[in-house]
Amino acid sequence: MIRATLSIFKNIFENRKLLVQFSFNDFKSKYAGSALGIVWAFITPLVTVLTYWFVFSQIRARGADESYPFIVYLVTGLIPWFFFSDSLLSATNVFREYSYLVKKVVFNVQILPTSKILSSLYTHLFFILIGFGITSLSGIFPTLKALQLIYYLFCLIIFLTGVTWLTASTQPFLPDIMQFINVAMQTIMWTLPILWSPSGWIEKLLKINPLYYVVQGYRDSFTNGPWFWEHWQYGLYFWGFTIILLLAGSVVFRRLKPHFSDVL
Repeated sequence: MIRATLSIFKNIFENRKLLVQFSFNDFKSKYAGSALGIVWAFITPLVTVLTYWFVFSQIRARGADESYPFIVYLVTGLIPWFFFSDSLLSATNVFREYSYLVKKVVFNVQILPTSKILSSLYTHLFFILIGFGITSLSGIFPTLKALQLIYYLFCLIIFLTGVTWLTASTQPFLPDIMQFINVAMQTIMWTLPILWSPSGWIEKLLKINPLYYVVQGYRDSFTNGPWFWEHWQYGLYFWGFTIILLLAGSVVFRRLKPHFSDVL
């Protein structure tokens, strides 16, 4: 099982040039038919952030951390969430989208889910810069702790890799999984410290979700919070969960891969 997982990562690395090319082409093709082109990739999340900020700041977002402005709390939580949701939704449907490539025996389909994650990464890096701009305007300037973003971004990418191996592999056989994910995403968002700040037993319960570790880690990086090793117990839980997810995803992918061309 471990050897199979490492084999997938090896194939991805060996095809890294093709992977980058696919991700960049995918990023451009998303908005190829629109007048503003890839500008929409940045406009849509910006409008969403501004809408949330206006609505929740007006009702004072019960439970939000008031040690810094609400816009800081909101944006630092939404940045990793946007990357996660966009990557998951696009990668889940990737084998059906590129069915003409999946049916080619010589093409290495293992890189396709990762190409979608990398495609979403371009927009994500832009919003990280926006995040630093907003925190700086709020009087919270980057320090060495901002370097933790590299670690938490790595955490998020590896977690996404495991999730998308599972969802992308099962989607050709269960098309309804896209509808399930869309519904689940609405619930998951409210279980994360994005629009509110849970406490007490509710916080302990919600921390079962590994994404909680990443979202809070992003916020700590932007706002000069604790170093990631100060939460080493939770870090061990996150990586234990993620490694199991990767192993499960690699097994499901390798077992279902031979049957992709039959159902697509």
